[in-house]
Amino acid sequence: MKKARWIMGLTTAFFWASEYCHVPFFTPYLRTLGLTATVIGFLVGCYGFTQLCIRVPLGIFADLSSRYKWIVMAGCFFTTVSSIGLYLTQNVPLMFFFRILAGVAASTWVGFTILYTGYFSPDEGQTAIAQINAYNNAGKLLAFFLGSAAAMLWGYRAPLLMSCLTGLVAVACSFFIQEVHVKREPQSVRALLRVFGEISVLVPALLAIFQQMMIQATAFSFTSEVARTMGARPVEIGVSSCLFTATQILTAGFVSSGLARRLGSRPLLTCAFTLLALYCAMVGFAQNMWILYIAQIVAGFSAATLYSVLTADCIKYIDPGRRSTAMGFYQAIYGAGMTAGPILMGRFIDLSGMRPAFYLFGGISLFAAVLALALVPIVTRKYQKAPVKS
Repeated sequence: MKKARWIMGLTTAFFWASEYCHVPFFTPYLRTLGLTATVIGFLVGCYGFTQLCIRVPLGIFADLSSRYKWIVMAGCFFTTVSSIGLYLTQNVPLMFFFRILAGVAASTWVGFTILYTGYFSPDEGQTAIAQINAYNNAGKLLAFFLGSAAAMLWGYRAPLLMSCLTGLVAVACSFFIQEVHVKREPQSVRALLRVFGEISVLVPALLAIFQQMMIQATAFSFTSEVARTMGARPVEIGVSSCLFTATQILTAGFVSSGLARRLGSRPLLTCAFTLLALYCAMVGFAQNMWILYIAQIVAGFSAATLYSVLTADCIKYIDPGRRSTAMGFYQAIYGAGMTAGPILMGRFIDLSGMRPAFYLFGGISLFAAVLALALVPIVTRKYQKAPVKS
C-alpha cells in the first residue's frame, strides 16, 4: 500500500498545484485587462458557486458507487482544461466558463479524501486525513513557487500556463492510482439525505461559510491586489502567498497536538476567527510588504485551524457509510462563502475603496467568532456520546 499512497499523494499535490499556481496572480492579471473589482469578484466567486451546486450530488454518488478513482481522474482533467482555457482567452464569458470548470475540479476533492483513507486501516483514519492534507498544502506551496517564478519572468498571465502543466502531471499520475473499495453498510438515498438535518453537520457548515468567505475574498484574491497597488513585484506577491501556505503546513502540527485536543473546538474556532479579523485590519492598514507578510502568517494560522477543526467536526458524529455525503454537503454549503466573499469584497471595493472593504470583512469575522462561541456548545450538549469510530 505504500506505493499506492505515494502515487495518490503525488496526484493530490500536482492537482492542487494546478488549481493554485495562478491564484495569487489572477486578480492582478484581471486588473491588467481593465476589469472592475465587481466583475473580478464574480469571476473568483463562481468557483465556489459551482462547488455549492455539485458537491452534494457528487458526495451521494461517491457513497453509492465507490468509484473514487474515476472521480479523481475527472478532477485532474477538468483543472487542466480550466487553466489552459483561461490562458488562451480574454473573453469574459469564456473566462466564466473555465472558472466553472475549476470549481467542478475542486468538487472532486471528496473523492481524493475517501480514496486515500481507503489505503489505511479504520483506526488510522486521522493519520490518513493528516497526510492527504499535507499533500494538499505541499501542492499549494509548489504552486506558489512555480507561479511566482513564471509571473516574475513572463508576467501575470504566465502562471496559468504553469497550472496547465502541473495539471497534465496530475492527469498522468492519476492513471496509476490503485482503486479501493471502502467497506460500508448499504445505504439508501433517503438514509443518506438524512445527513442534511444533522446539527453536527449544519453548525460546522455554517461557520465554514464565514471561513471561506474571509479567505477567498482576501488571501486568495484581493490581498494580492493590495500588494500590487503598493508596488509589489510578482516575486513579492509570491512570497506573500508562500508565507500563507507554509504557515498552514506548520499549523497542522499544532492542530493535531494534545494541547489543541484539550482546548476543544469552541476556543480554537473563536480564537481563529478573531485572528482573521486582526488580519483584515492589518491588510487594510498595511503601508509596506513587511506588514503584509506578517498578516499572511496570521491568516495562515487562522485558516488552517478553522479548516482542520471544522472539517473534523462535520463528520465527528456521522457513521462511516454516510461520511462522503456529509462531507459533500458540508463542502457544498461552504461553497456559498466561497461565492459570496469575493463578490461582496469586489462590490465594496468599487463602492468605498480597498481599505474600508477589508475593515468591513474584519467585522464579519468578529461576528463569526461570536457565532462559534454560541453555537458549538449546542452541538456538544446534543451529542454527549463518544464520536463515531472510523
